[in-house]
Amino acid sequence: MIKIHYDFKDGSEISYKEGMDLKDGFNTHCLDFFTTDNEAEDVLIMSKNGKTLSRNELLENNGKYTLKEIRKEHNILKMFKANSFEIIGNIHEKPELK
Repeated sequence: MIKIHYDFKDGSEISYKEGMDLKDGFNTHCLDFFTTDNEAEDVLIMSKNGKTLSRNELLENNGKYTLKEIRKEHNILKMFKANSFEIIGNIHEKPELK
């Protein structure tokens, strides 16, 4: 499983190059691993407040993150960056403007 630490670090993260060599079983900050075409068991985006987004659960189309059908062909990284997924306690919470 690849664990992407979205907004925190704990010192266990490795670089993109090291991750490409390992293929699975590491922590990183690099969102580039959040795709449907890598060989990892699962890819998990984790935030400092404990909220997560699982690639495998997203592809199950169980309605947990979106009501739209997600297929392997979709660019889920681009969709994540566009805030297309409804995450319980959304990772992308927008700050209130005062």
